Amino acid sequence: MKSRLIVNPVSGTDSAPDYLQAMNERLREGVGELDIVLTVGAGDAMRLAERAAREGYERLFVAGGDGTLNEVLNGVAAVEGALARTTFGLIPLGTGNDFASALGLPEDVEQAVEMLLRGRTVEADVGVLNGRHFVNVSAGGFIAEVSDAVNPQLKSVAGKLAYLIGGAQVLMEYEPVGVRSRCVAEDGRVFTRDLSAQMFAVCNSRMVGGGRLIAPHAVIDDGLFDVCFVEAMPTLEFVGLLGAVSGGDHIEDERVAYFRARSLDLSFDRRIKINTDGEVLEADECRYRLLPRAACFLAGDAPFAQESKQ
Repeated sequence: MKSRLIVNPVSGTDSAPDYLQAMNERLREGVGELDIVLTVGAGDAMRLAERAAREGYERLFVAGGDGTLNEVLNGVAAVEGALARTTFGLIPLGTGNDFASALGLPEDVEQAVEMLLRGRTVEADVGVLNGRHFVNVSAGGFIAEVSDAVNPQLKSVAGKLAYLIGGAQVLMEYEPVGVRSRCVAEDGRVFTRDLSAQMFAVCNSRMVGGGRLIAPHAVIDDGLFDVCFVEAMPTLEFVGLLGAVSGGDHIEDERVAYFRARSLDLSFDRRIKINTDGEVLEADECRYRLLPRAACFLAGDAPFAQESKQ
């Protein structure tokens, strides 16, 4: 099986170069032949992954965070049939590493590599937003504005504290957005709703922003999105609600709508930022669809997925 390691040297706190030799040696011991490529700018991971898929690579290790993984996923998905024949191994070198947590991988890089080499796999659902694939969370409103504020320089300096700093910058200026939603629910029924939203998240996995439990009941291979809408409210009340997100207690609040969906269509009263696995896009409409168990990942204990039958 042809293997490639794609390394983002500026993920998280720019620590990837410190681990490069150890990753190279241990992965070669475990999988045999391996080539290594480094990204040098935005979009490089996507282009390198697409090229690898066209050249017949079946196993891609990704040393980076959720954003790097998102680029690699979309690069592979751009090649017909490649997503079904590729196994991904995520080495958590990002700021948040939220999807790595869903896969049961520790933050310690060397321990994570050892787990990947055990060969246990899970098949994860893949979300699609307006043609772009994602595996963790796609969110709009306050969450996406924070993601946009947390630039690579801030991540390098502050690590996970970057999300708190970015949140403080956004909090006083953000204006809620008007949303019209159409949801196909778990049982196939269709629901529509209009609301003014402080933020929303369409989730395949449980966490966002470096460990915030935005979707406490999400499972990455159940064929459903977990959706969370937070209605508009005064700033001080919203600050209090944000404190409950860390433990997932926010879903008990009457101003929060939490439900599962097969698909979701959203339209907004203005063009807004949308965070998709850490990559920030802009849209005035969002069409969310799900590809059940469409991507294979090497995993640790994977507490939020079932073991692959492959």
